[in-house]
Amino acid sequence: MANENQVLDILNKENETLDRLLDCQSNVHIAVKTKNWIGLEEDLEKIRQISLEFSALEEKREAISSVEISPEEKSLMLKLHSKLLKSKIENQILNKYIETSRSFVQGILDNAVPQRRNVLYSHNGKIVKREPESVVLNRIF
Repeated sequence: MANENQVLDILNKENETLDRLLDCQSNVHIAVKTKNWIGLEEDLEKIRQISLEFSALEEKREAISSVEISPEEKSLMLKLHSKLLKSKIENQILNKYIETSRSFVQGILDNAVPQRRNVLYSHNGKIVKREPESVVLNRIF
């Protein structure tokens, strides 16, 4: 019975943690759309902290949970599952928005900037699109 109360307490804390996570994800989406980079960094750090907190709670719950699940635990677990799905969908939406925006801007750059000056670099500093290897000169040496 004591374990059941501990499990319920942990499930309730996980539920509150996921609520905070969903709020932060919503703020990240807004920050990306409004180009609030400072707010974005702050919210990403909050998400990282909340994720660590949730993982620790989940480990505790798994360590003390029993094989049999009470109806109240099942109800809370279903809420957690639905919130996790909502979080996953929110991440997919944000990723799709970023991917679409990136490809749109890349398309504009590819059309607006002449090809020979359009050199892109990876996050490691390496050239992604190389300059043409051969050059034709109208001089005879």
